[in-house]
Amino acid sequence: MDYQSVIKEGSQKTKLTQSDRFVKISQREDRSDLAGEAWSKLFNDNFLHSWKGMILNKSVTELGIYTMLLQELQPKTIIEIGALNGGSAVWLSDTLKILGVRTSIYSVDTDLTLLNKKAEMNDRIQFLEGDCKNMEDVLPGDILADLPHPWLVIEDVNLYMTEVLEYINNNDIKSGDYVILENTNPFYWENWPQEWANKDEITKGMNKIKELRAWLEKHEDEYLIDTYYTDMYGYNVSKNWNSILKKA
Repeated sequence: MDYQSVIKEGSQKTKLTQSDRFVKISQREDRSDLAGEAWSKLFNDNFLHSWKGMILNKSVTELGIYTMLLQELQPKTIIEIGALNGGSAVWLSDTLKILGVRTSIYSVDTDLTLLNKKAEMNDRIQFLEGDCKNMEDVLPGDILADLPHPWLVIEDVNLYMTEVLEYINNNDIKSGDYVILENTNPFYWENWPQEWANKDEITKGMNKIKELRAWLEKHEDEYLIDTYYTDMYGYNVSKNWNSILKKA
């Protein structure tokens, strides 16, 4: 094996077309190749990851996975549910600009007072204030119906995952669109700051993978897990266990 054979093989392209890439939830286990103690090292000081001085709230594995997915999918619309300070939305916007992809980004949060000024000034992102528990009030169905595809929907609020999934599922999502449910890795929550004020968020987070499985079992012919991305660094080696989904 040498560099010439690596380039000739082109595994970065051929693996995208493997027949077993997309699978149902019934074919997956809720586990990871990475041992529990290793996650504490990865998740400690998680909020140190930044972009242009803003909290990015993505670990090293997600940065690699998202970059590859954005390149392949080339989404026309991104709906990010959970804006925090806007760092993630700005990073998505900047990455898509580098890739030469024109995308409309909508980032939703209940409290936009936390937005960084750099995020507020980004004219490629539309920040929307509202409760994701009532998505109809934030992104009404008639607006969703006009948004170009493919979509990338990112749920990163933890408390109302099923409500978000149901709303998106019932409002114009199409074959080929992607949905990512963040933080389904239970080790992420085991290493969450125990002094966190919102204890409900920790409880919901710990059960998020079970909640997702229950929902997918009812929709397993409609949403397939993209194992190319979930297993890029080993079986479920990211914050997002079995939760990078493609609409069939």
